[in-house]
Amino acid sequence: MVENKARWIWYPGDFEIYHSNLLHERREERGVNRIGYWVQPTNWSRVDFKKIYESEKPVTIHVHTLGYGAIKVDPSLEGTQYPINQDVTLPAGRHELRVCISDTAKLPCIYVTGDVVSDDTWEASNASINYFPVGCTPAFTDVNATPHVFPFCYKPIEYVSCEKLNEGLLYDFGRETFGPVTLVSENAEDEFTVYYGESIEETQDPDWCSIWEKLSGKTEYNMRSRAFRWIYVKSDKPHKISAQYEYLPIEDRADFECDDPLVKKIWDICSYTFHLNSREFFLDGIKRDRWVWSGDAYQSYRINNYLFCEPEITKRTITALLGKPPYEQHINTINDYTMYAIISLYEHYFATGDLKFVKQLFPRAKGLYDFTVSRLDEDGLVVERPGDWIFMDWTEMDKDGPVCAEQILLWRASQVMEKMAELCGLDGREYAARAEKLYTVIQEKFWDDEKHAFIDTFASGKRNVTRHANIFGILYDFATEEQKKDILQHVLLNPEITQITTPYFKFFELMALCEMGHLDAAQEMLTSYWGGMLEMGATTIWEEYFPGEGKPECFSMYSDRFGRSLCHAWGSGPIYFLGRYCLGVSAADVAYSRFVVEPQPGIYKSFKGTVPLPQGEVHVEYDNGRLCVSTDQPGGEVRWNGEVYPLEPNCPLCIEK
Repeated sequence: MVENKARWIWYPGDFEIYHSNLLHERREERGVNRIGYWVQPTNWSRVDFKKIYESEKPVTIHVHTLGYGAIKVDPSLEGTQYPINQDVTLPAGRHELRVCISDTAKLPCIYVTGDVVSDDTWEASNASINYFPVGCTPAFTDVNATPHVFPFCYKPIEYVSCEKLNEGLLYDFGRETFGPVTLVSENAEDEFTVYYGESIEETQDPDWCSIWEKLSGKTEYNMRSRAFRWIYVKSDKPHKISAQYEYLPIEDRADFECDDPLVKKIWDICSYTFHLNSREFFLDGIKRDRWVWSGDAYQSYRINNYLFCEPEITKRTITALLGKPPYEQHINTINDYTMYAIISLYEHYFATGDLKFVKQLFPRAKGLYDFTVSRLDEDGLVVERPGDWIFMDWTEMDKDGPVCAEQILLWRASQVMEKMAELCGLDGREYAARAEKLYTVIQEKFWDDEKHAFIDTFASGKRNVTRHANIFGILYDFATEEQKKDILQHVLLNPEITQITTPYFKFFELMALCEMGHLDAAQEMLTSYWGGMLEMGATTIWEEYFPGEGKPECFSMYSDRFGRSLCHAWGSGPIYFLGRYCLGVSAADVAYSRFVVEPQPGIYKSFKGTVPLPQGEVHVEYDNGRLCVSTDQPGGEVRWNGEVYPLEPNCPLCIEK
């Protein structure tokens, strides 16, 4: 074998768990570290790596590792043991090569060079009898760049202005960013306090500023990576300040613009927001939590498919969230987030065709599903048990008893469990039966003929209606066609129903409106809601937004004056909306082996854009009735004005209205 084909390998899933643990230690607020408050599994500290090799002459290898251990040949035959981290010569013939590693401080991993190299043909075990294909990635092909450090990129960024303010200097970097900051002073005895802010107001409020740092005793300070737009250095001493942008080098493969220039601005800011939150995993936001939340990630997977089409970050995030059995609580302690985690695994398969990934993680999905089922009530409904959090959204919702939106998510999770079981060659009838029974119970207990909608819950007797369960009824095709029509008129288009205030559920609402043929209403929501944040001066999309709210009130959340994240991944939903519904590109079969392009102009007189596919892309242009579509991937068809047209690779299709 060729030596440069070697890469670092580890127990499957442990790289993600290891870096998830590191990530969830980094949150800080006002000088205090806040670690994640849910069960966080750990990677195995003892791992055996196995490879069968065959050679007519002796082979020489070198096992590189930071752990302790030994090399064994034919261990079942009490074969000879060899040391690690040096060249060793192994016997000719057909042999089982095993490398046994222990690392209680970091991630056990190895990099093997020589006549046999480490690659994805190896297997790993946690010292049990069960071996699985190793974890590895093309990112770790350099022996000197171990998997213990996540490989980010860096580039210098400069502040755009500096002004004297109160007792110090305020630096504006132009827009929200993330990375390490360096401060240089002339005298080691000088003292500085550095305040980081997503807003100017935050930097000027020492009691409520979330992230600050007191410095003294040096002339140069290299500070940890943090989120900021403004940096305020409270000191009258001379100093120099510089920063770097820390990022993952993922390129946009999509674009969109139309006759409304505001929409292009929204697209660009959504894209930038999404880049900032695409790191080891898909994060919720870059300032406050910097954690991996399953509900936030669920939307990020879809956005990724329509912006980057980069499967590795999705796989890392799903793997980190699923962790490993046994399960003692819901994902992030949130019932709905457990269901999203299960549904995500199947949706990733449908988007990419990665059956190997499904087979690797299905046992974990099954363990999580079984845990969920063990906590249902006598009717088979999701209820809040001790330690649970029925979240759904930051909204007023009747949660006194089983919540309808939760049940629809469980119904969908049961459906995809059936599909994934069959993909893995297992019997999925148990999941199908649960879904069928649950459908009947939900329809009987939660649909209200008088209100023409699904109510939050039946237990309280209030018969309260919010948008959430009704949106799911449409998106997951749970509601009947008549029910969908009722929901559209009596819920989605009804201003009396409490409005959604988070981009999180606005994302789902945009989709539901489009599914019901009201793209124009979704487009107007896009410009009024997301455009409203831009009018407030947003350079990234916020966690929540109330139209008409002023400053500094718009920065407050969670009883914290600056608790609202001003750079939140779930705000990037317009990327998906514009690609999926305006450009109209969707998968009709697994991995886009068949796909549909059904553009919808709505209120736009002209637009153009690109949507990435697993093996290519689709480009759509529309101008006052004239449509042109092109692709370089087979399997497509265009639907336009009730007609269906085959779409051939590299043969643009142009249609006049």
